[in-house]
Amino acid sequence: MRYRETGVDVHRGDAVKRDIAARIRATWGDAVVPVPGGFCGVMRWPAGERWMAATMDGVGTKLHLALAEGRLPGACADLVYHCADDLLAHGARPLAFLDYIAQARLEPEVVRDAVDGMARACAEVGAALLGGETAQMPDTYLPGVVDVAGCMIGEIDPVLFRDGSRVLPGDRLLGLASDGLHTNGFSLARKVLTVSELASGDPLPGGDGETLADALLAPHRWYGRAVLPTLTDPGLHALAHVTGGGIAGNLVRVLPARARAIVATRAWERPALFRWIAAAGSVPEDDMRDTFNLGIGMVLVVAADAAGRVSAALAAAGERVHEIGRVEEGERGVAWEDAGGRG
Repeated sequence: MRYRETGVDVHRGDAVKRDIAARIRATWGDAVVPVPGGFCGVMRWPAGERWMAATMDGVGTKLHLALAEGRLPGACADLVYHCADDLLAHGARPLAFLDYIAQARLEPEVVRDAVDGMARACAEVGAALLGGETAQMPDTYLPGVVDVAGCMIGEIDPVLFRDGSRVLPGDRLLGLASDGLHTNGFSLARKVLTVSELASGDPLPGGDGETLADALLAPHRWYGRAVLPTLTDPGLHALAHVTGGGIAGNLVRVLPARARAIVATRAWERPALFRWIAAAGSVPEDDMRDTFNLGIGMVLVVAADAAGRVSAALAAAGERVHEIGRVEEGERGVAWEDAGGRG
């Protein structure tokens, strides 16, 4: 089973983004700070010395499982955490969030649940839920379905801005553990659940007693509490939020020319949920790598002599940190190294 067979073609999506890139850039004035491949857009603030950052995303098909399990607030909170982590990837702090909630016919309890989740998460990351939009479009949405998206605005101290330009051969890759799929790959994961012999309430094979629903709907981690204090460390060169496209597809976004990242596949133990998806769906390894975070939700690229202290600071703040690879000189890209270590 492959991701594109569920109707999601990552490579087609990338091609569409490349096609519209010139149209987007044509709207930029001198205030825009170009961030090639960036996780959020950045521009100089109209007043003051800070810069503004903005990002937008949607909950996606995780909503279907969350609705079926009666856990809509948690999935909508994940949208806020996802956007906050996208800002964090360039050194930005969240300021405000705007939401979009749409159904064929608005169901008040569904809207309340969605807003409750987003409001809770906004309070956690320090953003105001500033406003939003509710829409009723019976010709666009199926009955009983909800679409939730949002835009987050943040601010950056230019001194702390990270865009990947500092990355050098010899740098180390520090991976921060995820708590499951986060908000990506659910079209494939839900398909695997459908064709497997298990129900969402059954225990996760190889897990610690949690159900499949618990594992699949585990929250998208917000890394800001641990990572923001490390931005003052000059040894922290870049950050990559692992979302759609997996580790390689996101890490490459912060690599400059002539920098090649090597990810050691066995540097961390792949969580049980990913092992189950691969086995139950006969998902090829390349699709697993291109679709899921495989247990790593954020990658920090740090100087070799800073890896120890940054790792210690992150661990002291409660993160599970793995050194997962290195940067070498070579053609820009990400390669997987399968030899040695744990599986």
